[in-house]
Amino acid sequence: MKAGSPLVSLVIPSYNMGRYLSELCCSIEAQTYKNFEALILNDGSTDDTEAVLAPFRKDSRFRIWKWNGNRGYNAATTALLQNVQGEYWCHPGGDDVLNGNFLEQRLELLERHPEGVMVHGSAEYIDEHGKTCNPGFGSWNFPSQMGAERALSVVLQHNIINAPSIMARSSLTGSIRPFLLANWNYALDWFIWILLLSSGFDLLWDSRPLHKYRVHSQSLSNAKSKEALRGAESRLVPLCALSAAAGFSLLAADFWQRWRFPLYALWLRRAVNLKRKGMLRPEWCHQAARAFYGKNSGRTSLSIELCRHMDHICMTTWKENRAKRKQLFEVSGIAQMNDPLFASA
Repeated sequence: MKAGSPLVSLVIPSYNMGRYLSELCCSIEAQTYKNFEALILNDGSTDDTEAVLAPFRKDSRFRIWKWNGNRGYNAATTALLQNVQGEYWCHPGGDDVLNGNFLEQRLELLERHPEGVMVHGSAEYIDEHGKTCNPGFGSWNFPSQMGAERALSVVLQHNIINAPSIMARSSLTGSIRPFLLANWNYALDWFIWILLLSSGFDLLWDSRPLHKYRVHSQSLSNAKSKEALRGAESRLVPLCALSAAAGFSLLAADFWQRWRFPLYALWLRRAVNLKRKGMLRPEWCHQAARAFYGKNSGRTSLSIELCRHMDHICMTTWKENRAKRKQLFEVSGIAQMNDPLFASA
């Protein structure tokens, strides 16, 4: 290892991932780049996580904590980010596996491109047994470097960044952390990407699959019990994140002026669907209103907001439907942004 090699932090919240954690930790120990710290938080697991992690406590590069009781992915991730000491940080899932040169290759790209805030990359998908599988969607054709304005536009249209693939600059992450709302359960990573890209730095892409992303029925993205949560947060996160970013970024402030009404209209339409299913929580409506109107907005009802914004809802619905007909799949953010990345052939 060269003198002055920057420290890289791996941020790993884990809940009942004992079945997979040993493989991840072994892949971290096997990295060709050795100057790292692995921050692992056992978020109140009820399986054999503690026994699995015990051998790795002997490696001083592993810093391991345990919470009594499960507090959730968001709380665990934000707590770990506060303890990062590295110049860069990564975010593998407790059930993922890193290729031996993951840290080395990611670090080389960021060191070579100081204008980049983060790098993300391709993945090899594996099932519960570690066998390569087809996730059911095609691969992306990203440019190797995407300017901040386009990158922010793309991420507001859809969360295209695979969290376990990233390496990001810790200094910039620290600067946006005060704007990170602390009550997300499903889409915290999306919120972080929007804040980071609002900083005005570029997004880098590495097409080499340097990690294995595990697809299994127990993951949060597949849990049937989280359907309402995913539906709400997929509309709330871009609205709230862009609103927060507008408080520190001229780029985000410009986007907020252009897209705040469509974002709020999309949320109101989703709120109606959730209410019809008996899944709508009042706190989601209050959170959306605070993001749209400001912190001193006061409480308001869904029916009042629908009356106030019916014209925007109708116009946004028309534009969204027109845009979706020309796109590869239904995006989770603002379809009418119409970035060529999502265009069908």
